Amino acid sequence: MLRRLLRRARLAIPLAVKGKLSRGYCTICERRVIFAKTGPWLRDQYLCTRCLSIPRNRALLKVLNDQAPGWRGLHIHESSPSGPASAKIARECRNYVASQFFAGVPRGTVKNGERNEDLEALTFPDETFDLVITQDVFEHVLRPDRAFAEIARTLKPGGAHVYTVPYYRGRKTVVRAEPDAGGGVRYLMEPEYHENPVDPRGSLVVTEWGDELCDFVLRASGMTTSISNFQDPRLGLEGEFLDVLVSRKAS
Repeated sequence: MLRRLLRRARLAIPLAVKGKLSRGYCTICERRVIFAKTGPWLRDQYLCTRCLSIPRNRALLKVLNDQAPGWRGLHIHESSPSGPASAKIARECRNYVASQFFAGVPRGTVKNGERNEDLEALTFPDETFDLVITQDVFEHVLRPDRAFAEIARTLKPGGAHVYTVPYYRGRKTVVRAEPDAGGGVRYLMEPEYHENPVDPRGSLVVTEWGDELCDFVLRASGMTTSISNFQDPRLGLEGEFLDVLVSRKAS
């Protein structure tokens, strides 16, 4: 506890001098907090000084609370969890299953205490979960049509996939890489990688999703998708790419 308090103080004091602190309500802490703008890229640099969440974490919890207020009692699968939102859901949901993807490891087995699952070929039975959650995962999936279809298969009727992904509103989708005939990857653009919590090499950016995303999900899985975007300083929701998508399976 003392270490956490010292970390918050080190973060807050210099920012207070610069006037970059603001008060608001954190959907993860569920209390009044102080938010700190630690840099110009607010999506990753606008922190709750209490839980260190970033805006997309808080946006995801807002949508979860709004659209599935009983989520703590539901069956939830989260793929590639990380950060304060994942920690909160894991802590408070009674029937929470987390998985990561480890290339070359048998699906459904455990590595380093974490279940290995490939979103393109999940090992869970049909209609297992009420909710599936992914945070900034689908820009990295090589065959997203298969992954959306698999998520739909594992959802119960009326269940939903709740997720964040960089969404380029007003632009066409850009595919940066695709599978090649030999089972590898064919690069269509200069490779770009994002940080991966279980792989120091990072995760390849495969797709920059644009306006076709909802239609793509419908064709691949039969799920219909709604998109919410929040810019609300009272909730610490400011910055880029704060869209939260909900793709719902028919009842």
